[in-house]
Order: sequence, then C-alpha cells, then structure tokens
Amino acid sequence: MALLPRSARRAPALPAVHVPRPPHRAEFEVPAQRSSVCVARHLLAEWLRRWRCPSDVVDTAQLVVSEFVTNAVVHTASDRILCCLQHGEHRLRIEVCDQGTGTRGLAAHSADVDATNGRGLQLVDALADAWGDVPGPGTRGRVVWAELRLTGA
Repeated sequence: MALLPRSARRAPALPAVHVPRPPHRAEFEVPAQRSSVCVARHLLAEWLRRWRCPSDVVDTAQLVVSEFVTNAVVHTASDRILCCLQHGEHRLRIEVCDQGTGTRGLAAHSADVDATNGRGLQLVDALADAWGDVPGPGTRGRVVWAELRLTGA
C-alpha cells in the first residue's frame, strides 16, 4: 500500500447545496367560547416552540390567533373553531376556520378613540405580512388567514 500525502486523502470539497425543509403542519380545534382564546394561544405557542420559531414570531402569532379566534367566537354562530398552522421555509401561515354565515371580505376599520373594541384587525394588518379571508370548506364558514415572515428575507 502506497502512502499518500495527507492532502490527497481528504474528500474533495463539494459546493453547499440548499435542501428545502418540508413544511410543518398542525391543526387543533377549540370550542367556540371565550375561554378558547387562551387555549388557542397556548396550543399555537406549543407548536411554534416545537418548530423552533423565533420568540418574536411566537408572540406575534399569538396576537393574531387571539384576534381571529375572538372574532369567530363573538361574531359567528359557531360551535367549534379549527386552527391550522403551516410552518414553511420563510413563512408561517395561520388559518382560523369558523362555522358562521357572516359576510366575506374582512377589512381593518378605524375605531373611535373611546371605543373599547374594534381594533383587532388593524393590529393584524400592522403585524402580518399578508392576511385575508376566504370561504370555508363546504357551504358554511370562513377561513381567516395571516402570514408572518420567519426570517429577515
């Protein structure tokens, strides 16, 4: 066996190849009652921490899911609320599906200075990179969604 110089025994350097990470998905359902807002925030935070999301994203996502679940509880005749999370390479998508029959095409409206509510969607509009609503699956309900950036990209 011939002795090779040390440099000849090293594996050749290969260029770095970026392999995209498959998206993570999670779903959970909560009853359509006020106490479920806290439960939804907690469950969302558990998933996001498991996926090692940055803490600022976890905080923002909790505010978004709080607003969406609160609106579903207060403004729809739902029994259950479904929350879906999708963690992609650069974005987190939050979806909240109710069973209501309310109007489509949500918009962030200005609230009076003295109003005690009505600012939630303004908050979502300020925090999310994109958000909106679409008809729910089947004939009832609405899916309200928001996307948050996970990285500085």
